[in-house]
Amino acid sequence: MGAEAIHYKASKTEYETARQAFNALVEEAQYEYGHDPYSGTIATCEFYGEIQTPVGDDAYELALDKIGKREVCYYEDDDHFHFIGWAAC
Repeated sequence: MGAEAIHYKASKTEYETARQAFNALVEEAQYEYGHDPYSGTIATCEFYGEIQTPVGDDAYELALDKIGKREVCYYEDDDHFHFIGWAAC
């Protein structure tokens, strides 16, 4: 068993909140990959909360390093909610 870095994004035109977007992404992953607790998808993660938007690759990697296994955090830009974290695989 391991962990895999994940990054999903969801359009703000489709979802009002990050929580709604997260729930929809989990449902989609479960539909595509089933309910395997080690599918390597967002469906294996818990919604943890918002983080500051990382600027640049180094900041992105530092943000990812601070997130625990099986956790997903999000940040926003003008058009999307971005979900990053570590999925169980």
